[in-house]
Amino acid sequence: MILILIVTLSIFVTCSGQSRHCIDDFDLIERPNTFPTDPRGHQVYEYKIPHAEEPGYWTKQDTDAAMRLSTVAWARSFYIFGKFADQPGNGGDETTTITAGIYRRNELIYKTIINCEEGTYENWVLNPANKLERLHHGDIDKSLTSCNAGDDFDLILKNDNFHLANWIFNAQPLQHTVRKFSKALKRYVVRHGQVGPVMRENIRRPIKVNSKYSIYDATKLRLEATGRAFFNRIAFGQCNAWPKGMESQCQKVREWIQHRSKANITQHTLDWLKVTPDAGFSNGLGVFGNNNIAFLPLCVTNKYFSWIQPTLHSDRNVPLYDLDKNGNKISMEKLDRAYCCCTDMKTGQVFNDDREKNCVFLEVCNNDNLSCIHAYDPQIGMEIEKELAEH
Repeated sequence: MILILIVTLSIFVTCSGQSRHCIDDFDLIERPNTFPTDPRGHQVYEYKIPHAEEPGYWTKQDTDAAMRLSTVAWARSFYIFGKFADQPGNGGDETTTITAGIYRRNELIYKTIINCEEGTYENWVLNPANKLERLHHGDIDKSLTSCNAGDDFDLILKNDNFHLANWIFNAQPLQHTVRKFSKALKRYVVRHGQVGPVMRENIRRPIKVNSKYSIYDATKLRLEATGRAFFNRIAFGQCNAWPKGMESQCQKVREWIQHRSKANITQHTLDWLKVTPDAGFSNGLGVFGNNNIAFLPLCVTNKYFSWIQPTLHSDRNVPLYDLDKNGNKISMEKLDRAYCCCTDMKTGQVFNDDREKNCVFLEVCNNDNLSCIHAYDPQIGMEIEKELAEH
């Protein structure tokens, strides 16, 4: 199992940065392109989505007739980081706006437009009739975004399937409408000798992005800013990412990710958490969030990350089902679709940024087949022991 994992991981490129398992994570200031640049960052940038035009990379056709599953798509996240400056960019536009969208070559699929002066947002698609259509609009939460000079901002686009995509700006979901339904899943079980569908009741999902093209037809991400807004970093993949400069701040990283997650925490639970290290948790964003709460980093103190992280976000290399030794499916779904990794205790990243030597499938980790003693920092351990003794 571990040998197979090493082979597959070598195909999946990783980059250093404040992230885990992202395909790309880079500073835009270090990547000049054909558009005018500014030492504060970029106001126009186009990012080519890796493997976008490679058939079957981001989608999978399951042809196992016994399971009766059709095409599935791998969830993925775009992370866009930036900062508000004190003076406008070289374009001279005084109005501060942030626009981000995914495109199939030059045709729009889905974009958001944030206007700082007006305190509003609008989400647009190119609909099946080849017309621009506004899907959502609303006000920017001023308690989360001020647009003041020197403030950082983050914008996330989460792709959950072919027609679901959520924009999240500074932990505010930029959509607000859900649809409720029940459905027979495209998987079947045998009950009392009869084959029948698995039913799910009262499903809640965001309304579909009714665009001309599927979310997974996107070939590029295009960013445009005016006024005092500048982009300075992009991360992408089936991963978690967070702002730079958060070394030795594990609990703050944990909270940052949780505020943007699919958590749906009740007020009763939040009250209970007030006496725990997670007192800074929010309700979460529910169906409009980014990743599941299971992928939050594990901390040993407020400062330091655990040297072994039991659940890092899965990717397309993690099997969808439990398999027998011959590679045949023996379950309807796989419950432990995640990685377990040895981790740098200060940064929270995979130890030495080397997944091949430090990550295994979670099921392997659950069988005690991963040792992370090399990632344990004895000096940090002594610091923690001293702090405990003083208290």
